[in-house]
Amino acid sequence: MRTKGKWTLLTGIFTLLVALACEKQPIMVTPEAESLLLERLHDEIDSLSAAYPCHDPAEWRFTAVGEKPCGGPAGYVAYYAEMDTASFLNKVAIYTERQRAYNAKWNTVSDCLFLSPPSRIVCEDGEAKLVWDTPKLTE
Repeated sequence: MRTKGKWTLLTGIFTLLVALACEKQPIMVTPEAESLLLERLHDEIDSLSAAYPCHDPAEWRFTAVGEKPCGGPAGYVAYYAEMDTASFLNKVAIYTERQRAYNAKWNTVSDCLFLSPPSRIVCEDGEAKLVWDTPKLTE
Protein backbone atom coordinates (compact mmCIF):
# COMPACT_ATOMS: atom_id res chain seq x y z
CA MET A 1 0.00 0.00 0.00
CA ARG A 2 2.87 2.34 0.80
CA THR A 3 4.45 1.67 -2.58
CA LYS A 4 1.22 2.56 -4.38
CA GLY A 5 1.05 5.87 -2.48
CA LYS A 6 4.68 6.67 -3.37
CA TRP A 7 4.05 5.95 -7.04
CA THR A 8 0.96 8.15 -7.02
CA LEU A 9 2.94 10.96 -5.38
CA LEU A 10 5.87 10.54 -7.79
CA THR A 11 3.55 10.44 -10.79
CA GLY A 12 1.83 13.61 -9.60
CA ILE A 13 5.14 15.42 -9.07
CA PHE A 14 6.45 14.25 -12.45
CA THR A 15 3.27 15.44 -14.20
CA LEU A 16 3.52 18.80 -12.45
CA LEU A 17 7.19 19.20 -13.45
CA VAL A 18 6.45 18.32 -17.06
CA ALA A 19 3.56 20.78 -17.15
CA LEU A 20 5.69 23.56 -15.69
CA ALA A 21 8.64 22.80 -17.96
CA CYS A 22 6.64 22.97 -21.18
CA GLU A 23 6.66 26.34 -22.86
CA LYS A 24 3.36 27.61 -24.16
CA GLN A 25 3.31 27.53 -27.93
CA PRO A 26 2.04 30.67 -29.64
CA ILE A 27 -1.25 30.28 -31.44
CA MET A 28 -0.84 30.52 -35.16
CA VAL A 29 -2.81 33.52 -36.39
CA THR A 30 -3.46 34.21 -40.03
CA PRO A 31 -4.40 37.49 -41.72
CA GLU A 32 -7.76 35.94 -42.58
CA ALA A 33 -8.49 35.01 -38.96
CA GLU A 34 -7.58 38.47 -37.70
CA SER A 35 -9.58 40.07 -40.50
CA LEU A 36 -12.62 38.03 -39.47
CA LEU A 37 -12.27 39.25 -35.87
CA LEU A 38 -12.07 42.84 -37.12
CA GLU A 39 -15.14 42.29 -39.28
CA ARG A 40 -17.11 40.97 -36.32
CA LEU A 41 -16.17 43.99 -34.22
CA HIS A 42 -17.15 46.33 -37.07
CA ASP A 43 -20.48 44.50 -37.41
CA GLU A 44 -21.06 45.02 -33.69
CA ILE A 45 -20.39 48.75 -34.08
CA ASP A 46 -22.81 48.90 -37.03
CA SER A 47 -25.45 47.01 -35.02
CA LEU A 48 -25.14 49.41 -32.09
CA SER A 49 -25.52 52.34 -34.48
CA ALA A 50 -28.58 50.80 -36.16
CA ALA A 51 -30.25 49.97 -32.84
CA TYR A 52 -31.82 53.44 -32.65
CA PRO A 53 -34.37 54.80 -35.11
CA CYS A 54 -33.49 58.07 -36.78
CA HIS A 55 -36.26 60.68 -36.70
CA ASP A 56 -34.27 63.88 -36.24
CA PRO A 57 -30.75 64.21 -37.69
CA ALA A 58 -29.93 66.79 -35.00
CA GLU A 59 -29.94 63.91 -32.49
CA TRP A 60 -27.15 62.12 -34.36
CA ARG A 61 -23.37 62.47 -34.56
CA PHE A 62 -20.69 60.68 -36.54
CA THR A 63 -17.16 59.55 -35.88
CA ALA A 64 -14.26 58.16 -37.86
CA VAL A 65 -13.86 54.39 -37.63
CA GLY A 66 -10.86 52.28 -38.57
CA GLU A 67 -7.63 53.39 -40.17
CA LYS A 68 -6.31 52.95 -43.69
CA PRO A 69 -2.78 51.54 -44.01
CA CYS A 70 -1.55 54.91 -45.32
CA GLY A 71 -3.29 56.74 -42.46
CA GLY A 72 -6.61 58.48 -42.20
CA PRO A 73 -10.00 57.01 -41.39
CA ALA A 74 -11.23 53.89 -43.17
CA GLY A 75 -14.80 55.10 -42.80
CA TYR A 76 -17.34 56.93 -40.69
CA VAL A 77 -20.24 55.72 -38.60
CA ALA A 78 -23.29 57.57 -37.33
CA TYR A 79 -24.42 57.19 -33.73
CA TYR A 80 -27.38 58.39 -31.67
CA ALA A 81 -26.33 61.19 -29.31
CA GLU A 82 -28.46 59.81 -26.44
CA MET A 83 -26.98 56.29 -26.50
CA ASP A 84 -24.13 55.27 -24.18
CA THR A 85 -21.70 57.27 -26.30
CA ALA A 86 -18.69 56.61 -24.04
CA SER A 87 -19.06 52.85 -24.49
CA PHE A 88 -19.77 53.18 -28.21
CA LEU A 89 -16.81 55.48 -28.88
CA ASN A 90 -14.57 53.21 -26.81
CA LYS A 91 -15.56 50.26 -29.01
CA VAL A 92 -14.80 52.38 -32.10
CA ALA A 93 -11.39 53.30 -30.63
CA ILE A 94 -10.64 49.63 -29.93
CA TYR A 95 -11.59 48.72 -33.49
CA THR A 96 -9.45 51.51 -34.92
CA GLU A 97 -6.43 50.50 -32.83
CA ARG A 98 -6.83 46.84 -33.80
CA GLN A 99 -7.09 47.76 -37.47
CA ARG A 100 -3.97 49.93 -37.15
CA ALA A 101 -2.11 46.99 -35.57
CA TYR A 102 -3.44 44.61 -38.24
CA ASN A 103 -2.27 46.93 -41.02
CA ALA A 104 1.21 47.16 -39.51
CA LYS A 105 1.50 43.45 -38.72
CA TRP A 106 0.41 42.23 -42.13
CA ASN A 107 1.86 45.11 -44.20
CA THR A 108 -1.47 45.86 -45.84
CA VAL A 109 -1.86 48.41 -48.61
CA SER A 110 -4.70 50.65 -49.74
CA ASP A 111 -5.48 53.41 -52.22
CA CYS A 112 -4.12 56.09 -49.81
CA LEU A 113 -6.93 58.46 -50.78
CA PHE A 114 -8.19 60.60 -47.91
CA LEU A 115 -11.78 59.93 -46.90
CA SER A 116 -13.35 63.28 -46.08
CA PRO A 117 -15.79 63.52 -43.17
CA PRO A 118 -19.46 63.54 -44.10
CA SER A 119 -21.14 66.91 -44.59
CA ARG A 120 -24.27 65.96 -42.70
CA ILE A 121 -26.59 63.23 -41.49
CA VAL A 122 -30.09 62.63 -42.83
CA CYS A 123 -32.82 60.28 -41.70
CA GLU A 124 -34.14 57.91 -44.38
CA ASP A 125 -36.71 55.26 -43.57
CA GLY A 126 -35.79 55.49 -39.89
CA GLU A 127 -32.05 55.02 -40.52
CA ALA A 128 -29.26 57.56 -40.10
CA LYS A 129 -27.45 58.07 -43.40
CA LEU A 130 -24.18 59.93 -43.85
CA VAL A 131 -24.15 62.43 -46.71
CA TRP A 132 -21.19 63.97 -48.54
CA ASP A 133 -21.92 67.24 -50.34
CA THR A 134 -18.38 67.29 -51.69
CA PRO A 135 -16.32 64.39 -53.10
CA LYS A 136 -15.81 61.68 -50.51
CA LEU A 137 -12.28 60.78 -51.55
CA THR A 138 -9.47 63.22 -52.23
CA GLU A 139 -5.82 62.80 -53.05
